[in-house]
Amino acid sequence: MTDGDPADDGHLVVGDGGADDRHAMSAGALRDDDRALADPFGWHPEPTLLDVRDEARARPALERLGADAWTAALDYLYREGLRRGMGEPTVAEPLRARFFGPTGEPAPAPLDPVTSTELLEEFRTRLAPHMLNAWHPRTLSYFTPPPLLMSVVGELLAQVTQQGVDVWHAGPIAAYVEEEVVRWLCDLVGYDEAAFGLLTSGGVMANFIGLALARDIRLPALRGLDRPARGAALEGARVYVSDQGHFSVARALDELGFPAGTLVTLPTDERFRLRTDLLRPAIEADRDRGLTPFAVVAVSGTTNTGAIDDVPAIAAVTHETGLWLHVDAAYGGAARLSSALAGLVPGLDLADSVTVDPHKWFFQAYDIGGLMVRDGSHLGRVFSRRPEYYRGGGAGARAHDDETAHALDFYTLGFEGTRRWRALKLWLSWKHLGTSGFGRLVERTASVAAGLAAAVERAPDFELAQAPDLSVVCFRHLPPGMLDAASLDAHQDGLQEALEQDGDGWLSTTRLRGTTWLRAGVMNPMTDAADIDRLLDDLRRLGGSEVGTRQV
Repeated sequence: MTDGDPADDGHLVVGDGGADDRHAMSAGALRDDDRALADPFGWHPEPTLLDVRDEARARPALERLGADAWTAALDYLYREGLRRGMGEPTVAEPLRARFFGPTGEPAPAPLDPVTSTELLEEFRTRLAPHMLNAWHPRTLSYFTPPPLLMSVVGELLAQVTQQGVDVWHAGPIAAYVEEEVVRWLCDLVGYDEAAFGLLTSGGVMANFIGLALARDIRLPALRGLDRPARGAALEGARVYVSDQGHFSVARALDELGFPAGTLVTLPTDERFRLRTDLLRPAIEADRDRGLTPFAVVAVSGTTNTGAIDDVPAIAAVTHETGLWLHVDAAYGGAARLSSALAGLVPGLDLADSVTVDPHKWFFQAYDIGGLMVRDGSHLGRVFSRRPEYYRGGGAGARAHDDETAHALDFYTLGFEGTRRWRALKLWLSWKHLGTSGFGRLVERTASVAAGLAAAVERAPDFELAQAPDLSVVCFRHLPPGMLDAASLDAHQDGLQEALEQDGDGWLSTTRLRGTTWLRAGVMNPMTDAADIDRLLDDLRRLGGSEVGTRQV
């Protein structure tokens, strides 16, 4: 290049796209000034948060960031998280306008850097006031407990260490931590040493994998196929679930390629449990029609009411008929942490696969679910694939070859490739509390839920749907003079909305037997009897004024 070449200033020049131009662009980009070469992160206002190699230089800045971030977290907890059940505003469009501004649309990606101080201040002012606050003791909404602080610490350490729990070499010790946590969960279910499992993003993914196992292990066996069923071979298959089964069961069957009509929904009894007296006749009737029943999904702790299917009775049917039994114990499985409550959730060890969800009643930070499988080798049989760029490792804890007997590649055991180190937070929490400590927390929340149910039963202006099996309570407010069903349903929806706007608590609503009920999921160990009394008083206050006089 000549002295007058425009590229001499170090900026990129766009030419006709030929090789000379590409070379010129590369050379120009590489000929930054000496200062940039000496300090490649000097363009940022906080370079020591990008280049941590020099401990003497970077560690003070990192410690400052940690202290500032933890202060921001505690400011959220005490200024917002314990102040209201739901941040303000509680309606989608006003919140959208507040967050995005007058256009109501996301802004372009930021072009220039800002300091961590500015970002944490933006968190405090722009984000923190507008959360669902799981820490609030009267936020009794979905299965969203406040996370144990040791679980939060586990999340921090997992993210700093950046272990990929897919191929063993990307997270060697992380794989063994997950193996140990999976063993603990298998023990909790009641499985023997042949069992294994894996941690997932939640119950939806665990249910999906469980049904994939049923499709590829049990359906071919029942149909005498020498390979997994695909395409037309999925026609005429049948899976059975109660009308309280989780939506993920139907979604999984759709995504697994099954046609409409595969899922058979059976009625529940007066306590919202699958009617086992209808299960065997339904299977036999379908077989008489030339169909292939191959799986039953039972629930131990439904989302709506916490109802627990009679798993031992269902297992007797599936054992005799040769069907795969999957139990969705995403919520209720944690009851087995308590010696006093474990008997409420029997028979999990009789299932072929079981979903558990530690970010529910194990009080874990999002996200962590899990699937436990009675015969752990099924995971490798269904999911093992080995691309050429992964070296070493086996197809599962029970399916290694001699060369790789001590490696564990979790990507061969499930649907996901790259996987977060979800196990660390539960591993730390379990060691911090012990099973007995977990059991105490579960028992406390169940006791508070029982107290809520008892208070509702005693009150003439409330109605209880049923005594809770675990820690979900469904009830409704009965305002004076409101007798027709439609008005009563609308009243519950309005009351939920009014409580949300009021901020002193948070409940959801659900539909049971065609009617609307308030739903309280007691998952916060800090919720106590005084919170229950205050919640009912709030509902009376709101139900007798803003809601009670509303036109419906």
